[in-house]
Amino acid sequence: MPRPLVPPDPAGIDPELRAIRAGLGRRRAALWARRAVRRAWWALAAVLAAEAGLLAVARLVPLEAAPALALVVVVAGILAVVVAVVVARPSLGETAIALDAEAGLADRLASALAFAAEPAPDGDPGAAARAGFVARQRRDALGALAAAPGSAFRPRIARVPGGLALLAALLLVPLGLVPNPMDAVIARDRAVREEAARTAEQVDQVAQRLERRGGTTEDPRTRLARDLRDLAAALRDDPGGLDRNLARLGGVEASVREQLDPSNEERAGALAALSRGLSRAATGDAAANPGGDPAAAQDDLDGLAAGLDGRSPEELARLGQALAALQGAAGQAGSGADAALRDATDALAGGDRAAAAQALGRLGDALRGAERRVATNRDLAGAASQLQDARRRLADAGRPGSGTAGTPGQQGQGQGQGSGQGQGSGSGQGSGQGQGSGQGQGSGSGQGSGQGQGSGQGQGSGQGQGSGQGSLGGGGSNARYLGSGTGSGAARGPLNPNRPSGAAGDEGSVYAPFDRLGRPGDPTYVAGTGGDGGQVQPGTGTGTGAGTPALVPYADVFADFYRYAQTTLDRSYVPLAVKDLVRDYFSALDPTGQEAN
Repeated sequence: MPRPLVPPDPAGIDPELRAIRAGLGRRRAALWARRAVRRAWWALAAVLAAEAGLLAVARLVPLEAAPALALVVVVAGILAVVVAVVVARPSLGETAIALDAEAGLADRLASALAFAAEPAPDGDPGAAARAGFVARQRRDALGALAAAPGSAFRPRIARVPGGLALLAALLLVPLGLVPNPMDAVIARDRAVREEAARTAEQVDQVAQRLERRGGTTEDPRTRLARDLRDLAAALRDDPGGLDRNLARLGGVEASVREQLDPSNEERAGALAALSRGLSRAATGDAAANPGGDPAAAQDDLDGLAAGLDGRSPEELARLGQALAALQGAAGQAGSGADAALRDATDALAGGDRAAAAQALGRLGDALRGAERRVATNRDLAGAASQLQDARRRLADAGRPGSGTAGTPGQQGQGQGQGSGQGQGSGSGQGSGQGQGSGQGQGSGSGQGSGQGQGSGQGQGSGQGQGSGQGSLGGGGSNARYLGSGTGSGAARGPLNPNRPSGAAGDEGSVYAPFDRLGRPGDPTYVAGTGGDGGQVQPGTGTGTGAGTPALVPYADVFADFYRYAQTTLDRSYVPLAVKDLVRDYFSALDPTGQEAN
C-alpha cells in the first residue's frame, strides 16, 4: 500500500482555514504524545531484553563490569527515547491525515490543507467556481474537526513491544534473584588484583631497605633489590595473573633461598662468643664487650697489637694461651678468623711481636667480614621470608573457598623429648614434648613423667608423634595454594601449659634459669638442641631436696621467649608450616589470652 502524500502546511489567512489549523495544532500535541508512548514501549522492551541478555551472559562468564553495563543500557535506552520523541514530532499535515484515519473523516482535513496549498492559476475561467468549492469544503472540514472525538489520539499499549517487555521482565526475575555463581569468581579476581597491588608495594619497600644496606653493586642485597624492583613492576603490569605472579614470587624466593647459609645463626652465635672472648683476653677485663660486638673486639685487638712491645715473653705466652682457647669459636665464625687466630697464637707463643700484631689485625678484619656476612645473610633471609609470606597471602586471595578439599600430603614425622628434675624432699617433676611436622595440617601430642629423689636428681621420659596432610595443588615454590598447618595436643603433668588463662593454678612455674644461662636474646644465651626422642636419663643422688629459684611463673617469662621466637623467625628462612606451628604454640600459651601474630 503506497504511503499517502503529506500535504504541506498552508499559510493562508482565511478565518476558517486558521480555525482548522488551530484545531489541528491542539490535536498534534495528542498525536505526539501517542507516538512518544509507542516509542517508549519499544525502548522499554529493548532495554529489558538487553538487561536479561546481560544477566544471562554474566552467569556464564565472570563479567565484573556487569553493573556498569546495565546502567549504560538504561541510559542508552533513555537517550534513544528522547531522540525518537524529538524526531517523531508530527506536522499539521501528518496530524490531519492521522485524524482523518482515526475519526473516519474521509480525508476532509487533509483535503482542506491540500486545496489551501495549491493556489488557483491566473486566468483560470473556473476560478470562481473553484473558490466556492474550496470554501464549502473548508466549512465541512471545520465542522468535522469540531465533531471529532477528543479521545482520538489517546495513548494505548503497543501489543508487540508490550509483550516483548513482559517476557523480558519475567526473565529478569529469576536472573536477578537467584545467586550468581560468577560473583564468587569476580570477588576472587578482585581480591587477587588488590593483593597483587599490595604485594608490589611491599616488595618495593623490601627493595628499598636492601638498597640502603647493600654497599656495592656486587653486594647480594643490591642484586636482589634489582630483582625485586622488576618483580614489583611485573605484579603491577599483570595484577590478575595469579598463577604467573605466584611463579614469579616463587622464582625470586627460590633464587634467594639458594644463597642462604643454613648455619648463619650458629655462625652469629659463635662470632658473638669469639668477639666477647677476644675483647676480654685483649683487655684483661672479664666483663668487657658483654654484647659480643665484632667492632668493639676489633678495637680491642688493635689496642692489643699496639701494646705488644711493652709486654714480657711470659705475658705474651699467657695471652697466646687465652687466644688459643677461642680457636673453636673462630672456626665456626668463618671468614678466615680461625687462620688469623692460629697465626696470632703461634706468633705470641714464639715471641714474634711483629707477626702477632699483623695476625691480630687480620683477625679484626676477619671479625668485621664475618659480621658483614651474617648481616647479609640475615637480610636475605628476611627478604625471602617476606616473599614467602607474600606468596601465601596472594595464594590465599585466589582460593575459591576455605573448605575446599585438597590432595593428601605426606605423613608427618614426630619425635619426643623427656626430662626430669627433682624438687623437694623425695619428689620430682617430669615433662614431655611432642613435635609433628608435615605439609598442610598436622597434630602432635606429648606426655612425660618424672620421678626424683635426693637433691633435685630425677628421671623422665617422653614421647611424641605427628601427622601432616597437604592441600590444594601440592607443594613447591610455585604451588597455587601453600597449605596451612594447625596443631592440637594435650600436655600432662603438674605444669599444664595449655590450661585456660586465669584458671586455678595459673601461677604454675616453669624451669627458667636465667641467672645461669641468660635471658633469650641476650648475647650470653645459648639455645639448647634436642636430644634423641624418647630416651630416659636416669639419675640418683643423696641429700635433702630443696626448692630452686630457677622455677618462675611462666607468665613472667612468656614475653621473653615469644620475642626470641619472633626474632628467630625473622632472621631465618623456615617453612610456612613451621611458622604457623610456632605462632599457634605461643597463641595457646599466651597468658593474656590474645592471639600471637
